[in-house]
Amino acid sequence: MLTSTRLLFSVIAGGLALLLSACGASTFLAVEPARSNGPWVNGHPTSVVSHPDSVYVRAGFIRADDNELVFEVAYLNYSDKPILIAPETFYYMAVPDTLTDSTRVPAQFFEARRLAANPEVRLGQLQARLKEQERKADNVSWFEILTSAANLVEDVSSIKKKETDQQVVEREARHQSDQAYFDNQRLDHAEQADHLYTQATALEAVVLRNNTLAPGQGMRGQVFFPRMDVARKLRVVVFFDERPVQFTFNQTLRGTRQYQPASTAVAQTQPH
Repeated sequence: MLTSTRLLFSVIAGGLALLLSACGASTFLAVEPARSNGPWVNGHPTSVVSHPDSVYVRAGFIRADDNELVFEVAYLNYSDKPILIAPETFYYMAVPDTLTDSTRVPAQFFEARRLAANPEVRLGQLQARLKEQERKADNVSWFEILTSAANLVEDVSSIKKKETDQQVVEREARHQSDQAYFDNQRLDHAEQADHLYTQATALEAVVLRNNTLAPGQGMRGQVFFPRMDVARKLRVVVFFDERPVQFTFNQTLRGTRQYQPASTAVAQTQPH
């Protein structure tokens, strides 16, 4: 009876896992600007704000990663003075989408600021992990030194012993296995270092970093925020010279059948 119960539980659990995985595969998080008045960039709509200080700011949603929302923010400085861009000060807040929303959840839900990831800290962490893996790939550990010393002692002591051919083969195989283990360890660390180098290089190429933008110059880059799937509307606040610029985005969970590639959507809005 106990075996049958366990079997039934396993079948039910397996069915639920398949159902959940199917649901996850057929849905995705869609985030779009509430006021899409900017150009389509890389297949995504954008929102544009022309600040009174002659600074042009554009924001658009790029993608939803496992734990983060990725936006692209662009600046054009048409003023006559440099401006400071500090992405680590950016944040977003959940905005009540309806009166029902504001009454169903505590006010703190909408008041909490969710800060963007600090690009310098993230890059620094990747570089630190990269250096650590490179060190482990190049250096010989104390454990390897001690193991090699012990094997050497065993080799020397075996000279005075009358080992059988089988014992000689086993000892040499054991020592070769030890060396192969340490070689594989160094190879694993080298592969991890390569992976981290690729990550750091890719992030440096796309992330919006702390910088001073001279008059007439422009810059753009990606900004990473923590996900909050339960919010229907997000107010994203970016800054230049500590001046806030706000953008509102609508957030929905959609099925893949509702998805329409950007090129098709644009084509359908154009007159024939």
